Amino acid sequence: MKKSLRKYLFWFTMVMLAALLVLQVRWIMYSVRFQEKVFKNSVDLALDKTIANLNNDRLVCDAMRECMACDSIHSGTKLMSPGIWGQIHATIDAELAVYGIDLDYDVYITRHNRDTIRSGPVNLFVRQGTCYTQSLREVLQTSGYQLVVSFPDRSRFFFSQAGLMLFSSVLLILFIVISILQIMGWYRNELRLANNIKELINNVTHEFKTPITSIALAANLIRKGRASANHDKVREYGDLIFRENQKLEKQVESLLDLAAIEREDFDYHFQSENLGDMLADAMASVQLLAEEKGGTLTCDLAAGEIPILADRLHLTNAFSNILVNALKYTTESPRVRIRSFLTDHFAGVEITDNGIGIPLKFQKYIFDKYYRVPTGDVHNIKGFGIGLSYVKNVVTAHHGKITVSSEPGKGSSFTLLLPLAPVLP
Repeated sequence: MKKSLRKYLFWFTMVMLAALLVLQVRWIMYSVRFQEKVFKNSVDLALDKTIANLNNDRLVCDAMRECMACDSIHSGTKLMSPGIWGQIHATIDAELAVYGIDLDYDVYITRHNRDTIRSGPVNLFVRQGTCYTQSLREVLQTSGYQLVVSFPDRSRFFFSQAGLMLFSSVLLILFIVISILQIMGWYRNELRLANNIKELINNVTHEFKTPITSIALAANLIRKGRASANHDKVREYGDLIFRENQKLEKQVESLLDLAAIEREDFDYHFQSENLGDMLADAMASVQLLAEEKGGTLTCDLAAGEIPILADRLHLTNAFSNILVNALKYTTESPRVRIRSFLTDHFAGVEITDNGIGIPLKFQKYIFDKYYRVPTGDVHNIKGFGIGLSYVKNVVTAHHGKITVSSEPGKGSSFTLLLPLAPVLP
């Protein structure tokens, strides 16, 4: 699939998911408004019927009119007897039950639409939209008084009516948001991998070009017989071909090794090994490079043997890769320190250098396949960006952990924790 088509499909998917997200949010808002309207209409109808029922009860009407005539609201005295309030509550309860409303509520009587209302001596504030009113004109035979019902927990009615749908919508919204974030994460990873592969191809082309050119030149001179009379020249050209061929083999093997260990069916040969011996082998393998760079390797190994269950070949190669990077990525004479230590159930290895360091924003990518930290000229330091990816795969296969601590201009420190080999009885 062409890159442009993949890009269009990705953004089309993002737009569709975003549109679905907007529709779900709008549906929830509409559902809430609809339930509020249903609730208001139900309460209004219940209060209408309540006023009608109270109007038919002459005893209640007379008692309420007598109380209003005393202006008990204004004077702050207790409004009506508990029996009258009980009758009002019972009537409201019955009418609300008809509409399926089973909520706690407060009931008051207000005068002249005042914000301040009283039920006994307590002042309360009527908030717009949270109280439902009905005129008491028919009951009291006078204007200006209203029956007010307030529901402190009216949201419970909304959830009882549309709770399952709202819950499903919220879950769907969460799923959409997570999907968008996940797809964007995958897209960024794929884009980064594509860029890394493109850089790998450029590096492979550059790395292979020099030895291939050298081999071709030497072979051409031998083929034309220009060095046939001089055996030293023939040997020199042969040595050149051999060295360059070894470089090519090593580069190809590094690519094949990474491809091999990434296979799920790759078979590691685990056995009990001494960590110190493997570190010594790794140091010996990079000793020539250290001397060539004018650097030093120092070690501080824990006393005694540290047995771990390991594939000696691949774990030693992993140590070597870290050491090679420590020697290569520096602007001065490299100083590399290798330290081993013991923790509970783990053997630890710490490799510290005085190199150029890794900026914090790049540290989370250094174990990605083919990734190389930008260092200006991409060909200034040779490599394919597979060394640390190989290390990460090997350490993970050993059920270990690897972390990095680095600061630009001050160097890096890689810490590996590997499980200790079980102690046999």
